[in-house]
Amino acid sequence: MTTDPRTTDAKTAEIDPVAAALPAYEIGGQLGKGGGGVVLAGRHRRLDRAVAIKQLPPAFATDPIVRRRFVSEGRLLASLDHPHVVPVYDYVETEQMCLLVMELLPGGTVWSRFTGDGFDAPSAVAVALSCAAGLEAAHCHGILHRDIKPENLMFAASGALKVTDFGIAKVVGGDETMATKTGEVIGTPSYIAPEQARGGELTPATDVYALATMLYELLSGCLPFPAGQDALATLFMHAFDDPTPLSEAAPNTPEHLAEVIMRGLATDPAQRYPTAEAFGVALAEASTEPWGPGWLSAQGIPVMGADTIAAAARTTGPISPTVIDGAAARGLPTARAVRPVPGQRAQGVRLDEVVEADLVPVKEVIKLPSPRIPLLIAAGLALIALAVSLIGVGSPSTGGTLPPGAATVGGVDPAAGEQIPIDLNQPVVVTAVGPSSAATAELRLKVLGATVAEQSAPLVPEPGRSVATLPALGGQHLVAGEVTGELVVTEPGVPPSTSSFPVNTAQPALPTAAAVGVGALILFALAYLESFLRSLRHRRRRVSGGVGVPVSAGVLAVGMVGAAWILFGSAPTIATVVTAAVFGMLAGVAAAIGAWRIGQRRRYRRKEQIKEQARIRSRAR
Repeated sequence: MTTDPRTTDAKTAEIDPVAAALPAYEIGGQLGKGGGGVVLAGRHRRLDRAVAIKQLPPAFATDPIVRRRFVSEGRLLASLDHPHVVPVYDYVETEQMCLLVMELLPGGTVWSRFTGDGFDAPSAVAVALSCAAGLEAAHCHGILHRDIKPENLMFAASGALKVTDFGIAKVVGGDETMATKTGEVIGTPSYIAPEQARGGELTPATDVYALATMLYELLSGCLPFPAGQDALATLFMHAFDDPTPLSEAAPNTPEHLAEVIMRGLATDPAQRYPTAEAFGVALAEASTEPWGPGWLSAQGIPVMGADTIAAAARTTGPISPTVIDGAAARGLPTARAVRPVPGQRAQGVRLDEVVEADLVPVKEVIKLPSPRIPLLIAAGLALIALAVSLIGVGSPSTGGTLPPGAATVGGVDPAAGEQIPIDLNQPVVVTAVGPSSAATAELRLKVLGATVAEQSAPLVPEPGRSVATLPALGGQHLVAGEVTGELVVTEPGVPPSTSSFPVNTAQPALPTAAAVGVGALILFALAYLESFLRSLRHRRRRVSGGVGVPVSAGVLAVGMVGAAWILFGSAPTIATVVTAAVFGMLAGVAAAIGAWRIGQRRRYRRKEQIKEQARIRSRAR
């Protein structure tokens, strides 16, 4: 077997500069390559200690500002001494590179174990408690992690979990959360906190959010937000949307535990647990309720250096039989092994694939979508719906099987297509030519195909014609104005002859029950439309509001058709009603989108005002 000399040369070019910078170490091969840089294996020659060497990408290592931050963060990391924080043995800077020498962790990452064997619920919480303990120690030293995720939690040979990759995002971007101009963020968008995605002030609650997100995933196999089309879409959801409740994603999760995790995922940092320790204690207490005292001891993932968290888990108590042997729980559905849903996570930018000039503050990339366009579309569609209701589409059905001159209604031939005036309080005279003495005439008034009044009478033969005097149609309190009339002449043994024609009653339409009903319909539609839009503007009832606004707008459009009929005598047709309703519902969809975007902007401005007030109060103290 031969070795490709190009591969050998590449490895030499990668290892030799590191070996020159670290003469006390033997440099081995590459252990991994992540978003924060390359990790090489190494061994201290005199101490015979295996180490991992993290190299910051050269494009950033040569920047003097980044180098100063690297030295500052390196000193802080080296000062950390906690069982759940990977120890930093050395940090070295040369003209071309920045190196961190850390403990070698051979047990793999939480992510590799998650994708391989999966985690049952107790072991997933044990992972989170260990991480919370390590984060609390870092926070007490003024260090935020900024990129908690399963790949940055690793297992030592002893089985203890350790948090790695502290501060890489700060070394590169300073206090700003940085992203490329296309929206790829430094960090992992799937775990990023809302204030981090918006470029706001970061606190320990920022790491609490990422830890809660990771635990949500370990318990359910999915993330709190659906997979976005790209990293930018994922960032936007974290910045402005509400996560799916864990009780829906993982129904078997104990109720109190799910509530604790969802509080850790609160969009407003002030509503989250303020410290990693507080979050860890709440998780431990919520887990002890369903699994019994001593549950943590059965997981093989120790929690050290955090007495308050360990005490909350009551590790010295008797072990509950439901969690002995971890996943072998008897009768406890939440103890089953869970694995991640493939392809759901949005990855952050790889630092070795960009240069510093490509990065901008994330607040320049994440912008709230404007509500103007959907609201303008809604206004345009609403105007179309109004025009349809006033002008109408199509015309009431006319014509029939009665030929011209075969009959008259009130002296007017219905086959002529002319509008026939009818007084609803007076008898109506119908004449016909040709029918036998046994024929009858029936007159109906219709609205949208439904009969609202009808009368019939026999046709009495007279010289050259037959005449029927129909009683008053009545119904003037129900409906009046423009309607459709239908004359039906029936005689034995012959199919009925019909004629449809427009009618205008002598009575006004305004004081009728139809007018009252149309008015009530419009008022109810307006009330519901306003209520649904208000709830969307305040980011409540998203599902019911998203459905209710289009439906209410469609009903309102139908009401406008009725109002045009009542007020302007524009007889309604099925085509008019359907067309107006469709355009009304489309306007409602656009209005719902606009209202939702207004709600997002209000919420963002409110958060910024709260943070500004908090800063003012802190300065006043």
